[in-house]
Amino acid sequence: MNNLLKSKEVIWKFLRVKDKDKNLNANSGKYETYECGEIAVGNPKFSNVSFKYYIYALMFVVFDIEAVFLFPWAVEFTNLGLLGYAEAMLFIALILVALIYAINKNFLKWTD
Repeated sequence: MNNLLKSKEVIWKFLRVKDKDKNLNANSGKYETYECGEIAVGNPKFSNVSFKYYIYALMFVVFDIEAVFLFPWAVEFTNLGLLGYAEAMLFIALILVALIYAINKNFLKWTD
């Protein structure tokens, strides 16, 4: 019970310090959008990005991570033997199945 009270006290202190810090450092330029020295056009705080780009970003991350996993395998290709080759082919096959699924579901179409 004593530890619970101490943890609540520590959390409360952090929240109070954060609240005081916000009041001390408030100025008008702190929360403005920086556009590389240019004046911001429109309302940059609420920019609308199309949701269709999300799947492209996700696919990029998936295939980028695939490359990260395959580079060490390629370095040790000759030392791994048949089992290492089979595991890598299974990994590539699973990624290709995911890509084929995305293509069949029209996730990769640019037009609406």
